Amino acid sequence: MIEMRRAQLSFGDGLIAEEVSDLREDWMKHADAVLADQDIVAAVYEALARRHAKSRSRGRRGAPAEVVLRLLILKHIRNWSYQVLEREVRANLVYRDFTRVRSRPSSVARSISSADAGL
Repeated sequence: MIEMRRAQLSFGDGLIAEEVSDLREDWMKHADAVLADQDIVAAVYEALARRHAKSRSRGRRGAPAEVVLRLLILKHIRNWSYQVLEREVRANLVYRDFTRVRSRPSSVARSISSADAGL
């Protein structure tokens, strides 16, 4: 099952965002402005939905389209492998906030590598 964006923040998400907002790099702020465009996220959502016939309505919940897109942007900007991406996102609150993973547990490498192949 695929979502466009995460609908609701958890208690910890607001705390993380507040604490790291001034630590973000300039490119992250610019990327946020570009990714505010619903059409870009919608295009990724449609690409993810085309991977399997019933991706939109069946199966376990995958990472939302916005999270997938932000993770792939971070991976390509830093020129990281999927394993390095997962380690860095799990360890760094700024990256967790930028990618919208936030306080949720993540298995980035496995889910994103398959999503990247579908895009």
